[in-house]
Amino acid sequence: MPSHPAPRTQRAIVQTRYGAVRDVLALSETFPVRAPGPGEVQVHVRAAAVNPIDRHLIEGNRRLITRRRFPFSPLFDLAGVVTEVGDGVTSFRVGDRVHADNEVDGGGASEYVNVRAGLLASVPSGLGFVESAGLPLAAQTAMTCLDRGRVTFGTRVVVIGASGGVGHLAVQMARAAGAFVVGVSSARNREFVRSMGADEVIDRNEIDVSSALGPGSFDVVIDCVGGREQWVHARYVLRPGGRFVTIARDEDGVVTVASAARLLSTITARRLRGAGPRGRNYVPVFLKASGDLLWRVNESVESGRVHVHVSRTLPLTLEGVKNALEESGTGRTVGKIVLRR
Repeated sequence: MPSHPAPRTQRAIVQTRYGAVRDVLALSETFPVRAPGPGEVQVHVRAAAVNPIDRHLIEGNRRLITRRRFPFSPLFDLAGVVTEVGDGVTSFRVGDRVHADNEVDGGGASEYVNVRAGLLASVPSGLGFVESAGLPLAAQTAMTCLDRGRVTFGTRVVVIGASGGVGHLAVQMARAAGAFVVGVSSARNREFVRSMGADEVIDRNEIDVSSALGPGSFDVVIDCVGGREQWVHARYVLRPGGRFVTIARDEDGVVTVASAARLLSTITARRLRGAGPRGRNYVPVFLKASGDLLWRVNESVESGRVHVHVSRTLPLTLEGVKNALEESGTGRTVGKIVLRR
């Protein structure tokens, strides 16, 4: 039993239907607190971070893939304190400081949320809740990109969108692995990307990747931006057998049956075209969050090789959540936006 049991109801920011952030988010004073089930851990949320996917899901752009039952408390990235553990959980105890990408159930915008124990990891030593909340989704995605790209010592890597949430972590992880890294970003973020460890920085608004870099000169391109042009430029700069690793799509609007069919067709065609030892391999990344992967992130953070850059901290209130989601939606965020209680 917890030393300070959670109440039966809580204050939570909830989504009431699909639509624009300003229209569909509200404050509930009586959102239910559920006791953790088998394999679950109840967390008192102290901080939460926003990601671009949050706004898409709130607006309903991904309802064809993931439907929500309302009311729903959004935000996947969270950090807090364990208040209760469910049956069968032995890896966490009441009072532990933890963080997670609560990949389906969200709840970062609530006071208490249940998280599957397999998604959790302890907060990295020396880190507060704000920084820890900024890590899970972006850092696990970045690490998956490096794994799928087989980035190691001496690998030559281009990171497109190098100043964003995933991009700035991918730059650091690649450098920590001993890679040579070129970051692609806007001119206003040039010094920031250099400070993350990039060996060179290209202004995406001034020159495209294929014009700035020689043909067949890189092993891996990590795309955090999306759009067909990224793939076109990458094919030029990748060596035979190189890998284009992307977390984005050509189209970033509402997912319909037609757009899903186009996406599947595009992925299939590019993978077939890039198959073989001389091809340019097309590698789409869809994150599968896990506590094991997050522990690997923690190790890189605790070693001092990687840190999350929090560009802005807002209060974990209804207005704070709305402002954070709107700012994230501009696509101009440097690092991460985090909300704190």
